[in-house]
Amino acid sequence: MARPSRWSEERNALREQANWIVGWLRLNGPASTIEIITALEREGREVRAHILQRALRKSPFIHQKGRTEGEKGKVSIWEWRVEE
Repeated sequence: MARPSRWSEERNALREQANWIVGWLRLNGPASTIEIITALEREGREVRAHILQRALRKSPFIHQKGRTEGEKGKVSIWEWRVEE
């Protein structure tokens, strides 16, 4: 009897979305959270807070560079970086 895959289609789509965010930051960073959301919308991708948080907080390559004042208050600036 074949064992079902742990990776459902939805889970694969969520992981791919998080990977897209990390890849976009690698090419276009550093960028603010608002700039990342704008890039997602421009690409026609769904903006989901938990995926954005997973990509920014759990990736070993994404680091918070600082904070800056945005239109609606302080926003984080994120960058792609490999720490040695």
